Amino acid sequence: MKWKANTKTALTGYAFILPTFVFLIWFMYYPVYQALSGAFTDWDGFNAPRFIGFDNFTRLFSDEVLGQSTVHALIWVAFSILLAVIPPFVVSELIFHVRSARKQYLYRTMFVIPIVIPGIVTILLWRFLYQGDGAINQLLELVGLKSWTHLWLGDPNIALYSIIFMGFPWISAFNLLIFYSGLQNISKEVIEAAKLDGATGWKRVFLLDIPLSLPQFRLIIILTLVGSLQNIIPPLVMTNGGPGYSTYVPILHMYNVSTVNGEFGYGMSIALIMFIVILAFTILNMRLVKSDI
Repeated sequence: MKWKANTKTALTGYAFILPTFVFLIWFMYYPVYQALSGAFTDWDGFNAPRFIGFDNFTRLFSDEVLGQSTVHALIWVAFSILLAVIPPFVVSELIFHVRSARKQYLYRTMFVIPIVIPGIVTILLWRFLYQGDGAINQLLELVGLKSWTHLWLGDPNIALYSIIFMGFPWISAFNLLIFYSGLQNISKEVIEAAKLDGATGWKRVFLLDIPLSLPQFRLIIILTLVGSLQNIIPPLVMTNGGPGYSTYVPILHMYNVSTVNGEFGYGMSIALIMFIVILAFTILNMRLVKSDI
């Protein structure tokens, strides 16, 4: 009778998690299967797909827009990593060195509260700030720097960087908490020993805090890299890839090729390549994190 009770308990548990697996398979794994199979077809989204082999992948190498988008993505990734690492780490160091635990909690809360603001609201706000008569240009005129004013999203030379550097002061609450938790895990004995050896101030930061926070650095770098490659909302909402193709990135090119041009097969081939790249970085992330556990 005991095995019957155990079986009943197990079946009840499986019944509760079954909907989760159904949704996971339908919304996560099935689209991957569709992209994998559709990448080898010519499909407009309505008629039956026609198998064309590796033609879509051959086209990738001659697609100048995709090449330009890839360069933009690499620039975006490089700056995103710097902004995701340096400002949050500096602020986490400043908060960690506040002597009052109550004030530390207050400062952490102040940086975490903005999480409740939807990301699209932030993007629309910065699009307003970047306008020709927006707050940024008005502020520059106010301080006598009218020559610095620009059509920030209308100039092909600076539009991409305008999108990348929006969100000042670039302090991600998630990254801040990751770095802060890493600093908290440094044992007091190690800190006291470092003080006795003269490692104080910036010397301590470079000789103690940064080396012992390398797992946090690795995690944030990989997550930022993967997130940057998937980041379609800012360029889509702010410029839709313009002016020209100056703010195009591969995922936006994939979206426009599929939905605007109706070339879903080619769009899926781009998605498949991006999936392979992101999967590779995810595996790398798992190995790096696992190596430190």
